[in-house]
Amino acid sequence: MKNNTEEFVTFEPKEKPSEEKSQGIFWIVLLFLVAFFFCFGAAAGARFLNQLYMTLPSVTQMQNIEQALVSKVYSANNSLLHEFHIERRFWVPLEKIPPALESAVIAIEDRQFYNHWGVNLKRILGAAFVDLVQKRIAQGASTLTQQLARNVYLTSKQTIIRKVREILTAVQLESCYTKEEIVELYLNQVYLGAGVYGVEAAAQHYFSKHVQDLTLDECALIAGMIQLPERYRPDKAANIERITARRNTVLRAMKKMHVIQQEDFDRSVSIPVKANVQVSKSRIGSYFIEMVRKQVADKYGDDLLYNGGLHIYTTLNEVAQDSAERAVADEVVNLQRRLNRIFLDSTHIDKQLKIPRDKFLNSFDSLYALREEEYSKLPDSVKLRQAQMAVVAIDAATSAIRVLIGGRNFDESKFNRALSARRQPGSSFKPIVYTAALENGYHPASVVLDQPITLMTDEGEWRPENYNRVFNGPISIRASLAKSVNLVAIQILTKVGPAVVVDYARRMGFRHTMNPVPALAIGACETTPMELVNAYQIYANHGVMAEPYCIEKIVDKNGRVLEEHQPEEKDVLSARTAYLMCSLMRSVVCCGTGASIPGLGFTRPAAGKTGTTNDYSDAWFVGFTPQVVCGVWSGIDERRSLGNGVTGSVTSIPVWVRTMKPLHNKLPVKDFAVPDGIKTEKICKESHKIALPSCPKVDVEFFFAETELDTCDVHGGGGVRKPRNMIKLFSGQQSNAPKKSKETKKKRPLMF
Repeated sequence: MKNNTEEFVTFEPKEKPSEEKSQGIFWIVLLFLVAFFFCFGAAAGARFLNQLYMTLPSVTQMQNIEQALVSKVYSANNSLLHEFHIERRFWVPLEKIPPALESAVIAIEDRQFYNHWGVNLKRILGAAFVDLVQKRIAQGASTLTQQLARNVYLTSKQTIIRKVREILTAVQLESCYTKEEIVELYLNQVYLGAGVYGVEAAAQHYFSKHVQDLTLDECALIAGMIQLPERYRPDKAANIERITARRNTVLRAMKKMHVIQQEDFDRSVSIPVKANVQVSKSRIGSYFIEMVRKQVADKYGDDLLYNGGLHIYTTLNEVAQDSAERAVADEVVNLQRRLNRIFLDSTHIDKQLKIPRDKFLNSFDSLYALREEEYSKLPDSVKLRQAQMAVVAIDAATSAIRVLIGGRNFDESKFNRALSARRQPGSSFKPIVYTAALENGYHPASVVLDQPITLMTDEGEWRPENYNRVFNGPISIRASLAKSVNLVAIQILTKVGPAVVVDYARRMGFRHTMNPVPALAIGACETTPMELVNAYQIYANHGVMAEPYCIEKIVDKNGRVLEEHQPEEKDVLSARTAYLMCSLMRSVVCCGTGASIPGLGFTRPAAGKTGTTNDYSDAWFVGFTPQVVCGVWSGIDERRSLGNGVTGSVTSIPVWVRTMKPLHNKLPVKDFAVPDGIKTEKICKESHKIALPSCPKVDVEFFFAETELDTCDVHGGGGVRKPRNMIKLFSGQQSNAPKKSKETKKKRPLMF
């Protein structure tokens, strides 16, 4: 029997890896990971830097840095009127900046400026160490180039990303510009408090001088302000001690750099800091400036207007504008006091409150304000009786606007009444009627019977009256215009034809609704002060209309002329008709409703016409010399009465005189030139015909050269001055109406 013996097999374990082999694998893996993360980080960093680079300014942008510059508005004599800006900055080249100012800025802001390539690594590392120790951003390390990059392209927000962009941009700037160009850009860009940018604006604001006139201590002061502009402003008393210490620090830095000597330092630190802040001129011409602003902005855009450094040369006469504004302010006070009395008369508030009338009037605004909400609900609230005025003065030859006032106060109301208020002209429209009459058979000595008349209208019978409710009987056109006789103007309009008068008005620039009705003769239409003044300009300019304008020229910051005014003129009337109308309206000034003008001190040859509408709601005077045309309107926006007796003679003429006097200060005395085709005749004042030697009272009158006139039949049995056309007489074609001039285009019978 076989003995089965169980066999046991023993398995020995495999040999374990050695320790050295394990460590080798570890390092391989580690190196792989390091390489992977390095490559990943490098790729991510490269992508980040590439994206960051894409956000940097382009080379073109770098080479064409556009700094926001102030646009200036000048008056007709090149005085500064106004500035348009967001950042108040004026560009000055480096050669006009004192070397002391450049040195002061470099000494205190970047002493290694001329030795680095846009970044000072030593300063960056030093600042980083200080910031790390103090656990806050305690010290800056930006070079002038970095500051310029931040000011032009970046924000002042303190982040790592912004800092990297700042450094990269600074390096790019150094490659695009020379050191001198960078300094020039920086000094014109830097903010220096009080809303001013650049050293020229700072010099003007803080010291009332140009930058090239700054002294050493002033240069050091401006350089010292760069760090904390608002904290170091020398125009604030609380800052004087701080800015004095800062200025002295700058001077010490300049001495350390051997820019100044010890004696310069000693002398400058001994000078007390004292600002001489530029005094802003009192603002005049607000309505005019707004008109200029809108015109430029509409054409060139707000960005160019507020940032483009434009030089806008206007037509405004600042002396006359100031005089007119003062006159308006004075007259508005008088008008408002009258309107306040009307308010008390209609409401009896003074009696209800038991306040003496004079006391209420003397303290009207404050007393009214106590119950303004209650009073404003009254049908005769003072809110509905705010006196307003508008003034327009233009050059007679060019229509350049010399004076423009659109209301009592621009801050209260931006509505420009001179340009946009549509008001009834009243009797100031009568010259248009007489213009049509002169070219349709009438002449200055034509006689019309001033008597009661009744006219049929769409509303029924109309019985117009004269202002003084007096009838003058037979009266010449010259006398009727001088006295502003309504009934004569109405009769002439009906005989010439309302449609003919409307046509003349349209030709002379009236654009608004105008119905051909008899009431048109006394101003039953609407016009603006500018339209009416420009219509009168035609008379002063020998029948030629020129479009009003306010800008002579616009020049950009590089001296390139963007636009220059080109006259827009057209013939509207003959020179002869214009002259006869000037002659007729001179009678208004010498012996009619404008007769107060010489007594108020304006004695030059002048012509014009007053105008007053129903219930004294509008008061006008438009008058002119051969050189200037000016119109003044007084009224209330809500078309209420200014008060009994408030006519154009009372309220508008005084303002007109105070506007016209300064406009003529430097102009020669000039009379209206008589054109060819005008003759003079001696006229009997009683018969209004050619005077005989026996006529006791005689006037000299002007006529078209071809006008045929009869001789006086009152003093000495007058007769026909020139032979009549007997064929026409016996054929029934002879009319009793005034004969038409050769210039008449439309022939229509005229009947009285």
